[in-house]
Amino acid sequence: MKGISQQKAKENSIKYKSMYDKWSSSETTLEELGKEYDITKQRMWQIITRCKLGGGDYYQGVQLARNKWSELNSIHTDFDDIIPAYNTWLSSQGIKTARNNQSVIPHTGWDWKY
Repeated sequence: MKGISQQKAKENSIKYKSMYDKWSSSETTLEELGKEYDITKQRMWQIITRCKLGGGDYYQGVQLARNKWSELNSIHTDFDDIIPAYNTWLSSQGIKTARNNQSVIPHTGWDWKY
């Protein structure tokens, strides 16, 4: 976990799991949940998506997404081939993707240009 302490990551894990559990067990929208936690709908979507990938564990979801991206990056030589393969994988995991995700690798926070 780059940029945060183990303690902060543990606190975030508990908070994010709580958010995910609340979202998955109710009719609460991302917008409503975001207002409750004072974060944007987009950030709530990121948290829920990563938790969903990780079976409720945000950081496990981030790592899983990064590992998959690295795997696909080693298989494909062209970025234009990686994105559809990655999006297909995300879809198979029950994750909806945004079409215009050009500057950041979806669900990883990695800048793909470097």
